[in-house]
Amino acid sequence: MGQENKLKIRNAAVQVISEKGFYNTRMLDIAEEAELAVGTLYNYFKSKDEILEYIFAKEMERRMEIIAELKAKDISTKKFLKEFLDRHFEVLIRNPHLGRVVVREKDFSGREKSGNIQQFIETLIEALEDIFVEALANSEIKDIDPHLMAVFFFGAIHGMIEHALTKPDIMMLKNAPQFIMERIEHIFIN
Repeated sequence: MGQENKLKIRNAAVQVISEKGFYNTRMLDIAEEAELAVGTLYNYFKSKDEILEYIFAKEMERRMEIIAELKAKDISTKKFLKEFLDRHFEVLIRNPHLGRVVVREKDFSGREKSGNIQQFIETLIEALEDIFVEALANSEIKDIDPHLMAVFFFGAIHGMIEHALTKPDIMMLKNAPQFIMERIEHIFIN
């Protein structure tokens, strides 16, 4: 029951925060959407900041699982990046509310400039940087700065999501993986 309620709270928070924004969302709004008593929310989370961090933590966990699965496949970096993009954007196409929360609210939580949320983002950029470092070591890509490439790659993803979800033009995300890959094609050696 505990994990089920946590999932209900998470899903409800994604829905409400996506529609109202983090600042305008109250714990009561989330409780009503989840069809739970407000007190039940407080059994799992101290504040809406903590709920937002949980949303980001779960999404980071998903992305790191995708990275681990793709690393286990032992595929080229080009294929790795394309599959990562395909899977990442597919999640957001299926759940645009999640995309809105992840893009819009990354800086908005009141807790020390969203320290934990910013750390999740840095962790993803570091994981991407590791991919580019390995590709460089394996002579799959040209001599580029792996950190700058990871930041660029992350920024391209973020920009596509933000534009697609604020327009809204969610179907733009279907073409995003190929578009991003075409923009970085020049870094690959073969």
